[in-house]
Amino acid sequence: MLLLSLVLSTHAAEIHVAAGASIQAVLNEAAPGDRIVIAAGTYEEDLSTETSGTADTPITVAASEVGAVVITSPGEVLQVDHAHWTFEGLIFDGQYGTADTLDINDDAHHLTLSEVVVRRSGRDCVDIGSPTGVQIVQSTIHHCLHYDVGDESRQDAHGVVAGAVQDLQIIDTDIHTFSGDGLQLDPDREEPGWDEVRVSGSRIWLEPLAEDTNGFFAGQVPGENAVDTKTMAGGERANFTIEDTEVWGFRDGVDFSNQAALLFKENVNAVVRRTHIHGSEIGLRVRGPSDTRPEGAHVQIVSSVIEDVDVAVRYEDDITKLQLWHITFGANVGQLFRAIEADLTDPSVLNSLFVADALPAEATDSETNALAESEDFIDLESGDYHLSDESSAIDRGTPITGVTRDMDGHARVQGAAPDLGAYEWGQLDDTGSYDTDTGAYDTGTSEDDEQDDIDPDSGETDDTGTAAAEPPGGGIGAADAVGEKGGCGCAAQPVPAPWAALMLMLGAVWTRRRRSLESGSKDS
Repeated sequence: MLLLSLVLSTHAAEIHVAAGASIQAVLNEAAPGDRIVIAAGTYEEDLSTETSGTADTPITVAASEVGAVVITSPGEVLQVDHAHWTFEGLIFDGQYGTADTLDINDDAHHLTLSEVVVRRSGRDCVDIGSPTGVQIVQSTIHHCLHYDVGDESRQDAHGVVAGAVQDLQIIDTDIHTFSGDGLQLDPDREEPGWDEVRVSGSRIWLEPLAEDTNGFFAGQVPGENAVDTKTMAGGERANFTIEDTEVWGFRDGVDFSNQAALLFKENVNAVVRRTHIHGSEIGLRVRGPSDTRPEGAHVQIVSSVIEDVDVAVRYEDDITKLQLWHITFGANVGQLFRAIEADLTDPSVLNSLFVADALPAEATDSETNALAESEDFIDLESGDYHLSDESSAIDRGTPITGVTRDMDGHARVQGAAPDLGAYEWGQLDDTGSYDTDTGAYDTGTSEDDEQDDIDPDSGETDDTGTAAAEPPGGGIGAADAVGEKGGCGCAAQPVPAPWAALMLMLGAVWTRRRRSLESGSKDS
């Protein structure tokens, strides 16, 4: 095994693609461990992977400078069919073509998209099949817009859509301006079903278009929901987590009613932590079982803020598990709860604050919930729901097993008892302002996690409170598309091996593998 590892390491190279050269020609020759660095410029190509990397030696394709490389094609720009690839700092532009811009297929296991931009798709921006271990990190996905001119109708084009994925993570990423959902899970309800999807430190939003765009008119809000879950019938319950995230702008859609920031339905355990929901028709919409979908959603939302919505929580179809703990229901909420065919539902509403005239029927236990006034907060008018020194919500809560962090990720409890609402009082730093720097970039595998699997049935949560860093602002592709392999105009610099004897043993293989690169200049 050691010899195999050493052999693989000798094949790794850093390959530089010159401006105007073919990226695909280099991908055709890529081997595990290669790092392909692309010079600044615009490349009109439709790319595809041709081989797999390994866990120890992934294949990396990176821009020479983040945001300086645009790869563009009318429709699909990148197709990934192989495992262990990483793409860094690239812009993928679909020119509003009639295909998904990024096509990530079932065998694209352990793909990483880091600091990429995916934009201007006429279909889904990122379409993922059923791979394991895909990560989208510190990226921006936007303008995924599909309008059928013939039918004069909006069609779904999602920011990210995934099938039966396992362990999909979307971290510190912006998703906005789409005509479907920001994230839709398993629209085809594929076997064996998806599981362990996590959105962390991200922002998902819609807003009126600034100008006419791909069939939509300026001023229209093109999309539906930030998140929409679907699952196969009869499978294991899927687990979904959204944390340290902000979602807004889901109201006044082009042709869509009951528009929700978060829509959870079917056979899913959905956990929402430390999330700000605002500026929407419905903040949280949850559905129980139905005749066609007998497994309803189980939903838990903890240490979060819901404000400026027509309806804060809409629950339907006798949903059996709905837990809302340490929620601040803020200003400008038209209706706190709306029940639709849910006479049998008994939501668990604990330790929550309501900026309202009266507690809703779902939260009449005044020992664990309370009304709030402007003096309870630092600045209600500007939307700062941190508790003031004089707040009546301090030390009024009841401990809930597993709830250990507040909205900022700070420890809960600070006093004799937990505080009501999303924030725990007493977290001031030496400057007198709230310290929200609760940790570095979070990949979703923090050592602070108390448990990996969320089970709302247990009445507990793995509320770790680790806040993520501030998110950034915002085919064919094979050899047939570029002619014969080789002639790539690139420069290859093999990674030096520490053992000369091993290099001699592999010299012939190395030379043959790189023969097609000899026409380019090698780094000295």
